[in-house]
Amino acid sequence: MSAGQGDQETTPMTMDLEPFGEKKQRMARLRAILKGRDKESLRNIGLLIFTVITVSLGFWLTANIIGLDENGILARTFKSFAGSPWALPVVALGYTAASFIGAPQFLLFAITVAAFGPLYGFAYSVAATLISAAVNFLMARYLGADWLRRRGWQGIGSLSDMVGRNGFMSSLLVRIIPSAPFIVVNMGLGLTRTSFAAFMGGTAIGILPKAALIALLGKVLERAQAGDIEAIEYLILATLGWIALAFLAKWIVRRREAHKAGAQVQP
Repeated sequence: MSAGQGDQETTPMTMDLEPFGEKKQRMARLRAILKGRDKESLRNIGLLIFTVITVSLGFWLTANIIGLDENGILARTFKSFAGSPWALPVVALGYTAASFIGAPQFLLFAITVAAFGPLYGFAYSVAATLISAAVNFLMARYLGADWLRRRGWQGIGSLSDMVGRNGFMSSLLVRIIPSAPFIVVNMGLGLTRTSFAAFMGGTAIGILPKAALIALLGKVLERAQAGDIEAIEYLILATLGWIALAFLAKWIVRRREAHKAGAQVQP
């Protein structure tokens, strides 16, 4: 029997044994997990379970405490402070608390406009959003980053440098383009080297289109109830403008990424 024939005969046997070996390794790891020896896998599974429970709890709290209509606790609280000098502090406190359970910004803006009217609702929404964003950012900046560094997560340095150089633009674009939940964006930027001024500036400009759109919707509904159906045209135009702005922001992001990729290729 030649060497070539020997190779041909033994190769299929090796190929048949490889899947068996991989399966055996997976079973061994599963047994290690069940016995508590594979601490990394146990930690990952625990983190996944914690995330699922937290997200589910956030949705439940949003639906039952904040409420998806005017009967929610937050909506009724806002209405009770309409015309009060304490209105803005109450709205800011409500926005900050709601940010920690992942309440949608559109929902918060809507109940604020419903409680205070289009003009004050818009002003309170913008101010309260900035305050809650600042709280999230500063918590991550002074608590989260140190916690990660103490545990040896080296990736935070490179991420901080990359985002920190474009902090203002990063903060602005993530407000216009639908992305991660509000608190995730705020704390994520807080973990980078983005300056507080750049973060607040980008956030202030980035949230204006969304807040203005909700305020305009409130005004349109007021005029529609009075019989002015033509006001809906302004809402449609504003919606199209916001969509166009989102596409423009995406185009800017892609162009910046392409420019960075080209700069890295060049010697």
